[in-house]
Amino acid sequence: MPETTGDTSEPREQRGEAAARSGPEAVTEQSDATESRLYEAFLAHFSRGQSQVQAFIRSLVHDRSSADDVFQATSLALWRKFSTFRADAEFVPWALGIARNEVLHHWRSRRRDRLVFSEAVLTQLADVALSVANEVDPRQAALEACIEKLPERQRQLVTLFYGQQLPAETIAVSWDRTVHAVYKALKVMRRNLMDCVDRTLAGNP
Repeated sequence: MPETTGDTSEPREQRGEAAARSGPEAVTEQSDATESRLYEAFLAHFSRGQSQVQAFIRSLVHDRSSADDVFQATSLALWRKFSTFRADAEFVPWALGIARNEVLHHWRSRRRDRLVFSEAVLTQLADVALSVANEVDPRQAALEACIEKLPERQRQLVTLFYGQQLPAETIAVSWDRTVHAVYKALKVMRRNLMDCVDRTLAGNP
């Protein structure tokens, strides 16, 4: 009887084909996971800094509709460029620099309007506003520091409710909680933040 040699060529080929199939899929999954983490980090920063970005834009673009358009353009630019943001840097100054460029772009698009100043004057106005906006507000700084100290669940609530501006009903569904429970969590979170800010400003963080 011929001796069985145990040919394993077919299983090896199958394993090779499986590896070839799973390779791109694995890379895609890893890429999706990385982008998801990046987006979560962006939302955490953006939810805390968007009011300052919006205030900066409205201080330079007085037409409400135009200011909203510039803010939307700035928000998109911030997300597109967030991969270049250094983790050890301050988000708001970085975001305001991008908002400044979007404001200048908006002004340049209105160059045919005789009420629009020269390029040099517009740039100077934007730079002065940027300098003022970058001045540290002690209460705002304390609030940002206190948000970082919140438990993870409460930080997530800040992002969902204030950053993404999701209604309590939507959060309740995603958390499998009642709407009442979400409002109660918001109340507890606000109280914790207020107490923390007051202690920080009093020198007892």
